[in-house]
Amino acid sequence: MAPRRRVVVMIPTLNEEVSIGKVLDGIPYMELNNIGLDVEAIVVDGHSRDKTQEIANTRKAKIFTQNGKGKGLAVRQAFDLSKPEEVVNRVLNLTSRVDSELRTLSTFLDSEYVIMLDGDGTYPSHHILDLVGALETGYDAVMGSRFMGDIESGAMTRLNRVGNFVLSAMATGLYFQRVTDLCTGMWGFRTSVLKDLVLSARTFDLEAELFAECAKNHLRIKEVPITYKCRDGETKLVPISAGLMIGLKLLERRIELPNFIRGHSLEEEMERPFGAGSLR
Repeated sequence: MAPRRRVVVMIPTLNEEVSIGKVLDGIPYMELNNIGLDVEAIVVDGHSRDKTQEIANTRKAKIFTQNGKGKGLAVRQAFDLSKPEEVVNRVLNLTSRVDSELRTLSTFLDSEYVIMLDGDGTYPSHHILDLVGALETGYDAVMGSRFMGDIESGAMTRLNRVGNFVLSAMATGLYFQRVTDLCTGMWGFRTSVLKDLVLSARTFDLEAELFAECAKNHLRIKEVPITYKCRDGETKLVPISAGLMIGLKLLERRIELPNFIRGHSLEEEMERPFGAGSLR
């Protein structure tokens, strides 16, 4: 009998105690199991000061505590676990709980798909099925488009709508790949393509860089309609500064600025190597 395939559901968090339980509870485990996919939920936490990790533990999610700060950096560190050479390096740094840590480090290597969604409750977890469905038909990367679907009243300000429209049009023109929702926080990938994405984002420019890298690598990209709901808790986004950062990231990735202008490497940004205590 062929081994069962696995999908990793990756949820970046920072002080999301109000919503993380609902997000994890909404993952369609049974439906995914019925199409032959085992599910592993991983919370990538940015050193939350509330009960986010405690609540995630009660849902039996794995906890990946990032080094440093920022969603972009957190996701890059998690994606790095799709690279065998990086996993080997981190395994060599393990000093305790080796069996438990090794199983966590190998999670991405053993998976077929990775789904990413925010932990603030704005992206309903049941849409994971829609993203997986598109990946199953042969796409390499899938974006959940809020503008192709439904946006709950009050979930997005007019400024954010206009900004996203302008940035999406900019991305479409620069990369010759139509996109309706550049700033979406819900993505799906074939795990095998993650190793080819060269990422340097640290914060809210992550999604723009993901799109740019997917387009430049000629990946098969599809958008699927999703629902966007009002956030549970306070937003961390500052619209104008985030918009400028995203626009600059699109230009940077298009014209390939040198590394010393673009920023430090991932290794330089990490405060310490992953080892005991960073994963559980």
